[in-house]
Amino acid sequence: MKELRICILAAALLLAACNGKSDDASAPLAALQSPNAAENYGYPFWNDQFQRKTELWEKGLSFCQQPDHKFLVNCQAVLAVAAPRIPFPTAMPSNGPGTTFNFAPVPPSQKKEKH
Repeated sequence: MKELRICILAAALLLAACNGKSDDASAPLAALQSPNAAENYGYPFWNDQFQRKTELWEKGLSFCQQPDHKFLVNCQAVLAVAAPRIPFPTAMPSNGPGTTFNFAPVPPSQKKEKH
């Protein structure tokens, strides 16, 4: 009888632990649907999910890319993380000798007067 109680207690603890982990994943997804800004699930959170390539990131991105969800306040962070990263060029274009610019003075407009 005592062994049965220990097994039931262990099973209950395992179920509680599993349930807690699913809440951790569902809270950020629920925040995406909220009309209020979620400070704890902003750009840093979603950037971390993106860098680690988590399933949560995939679900969040999929949700926010739907046409009806693109403008939700909490989807803005997800979409900002997903935006393409365009690197800056390492060298600036030349402005040195030999560079020609086609600047010409613009003549003032000539109005014809009627007499």
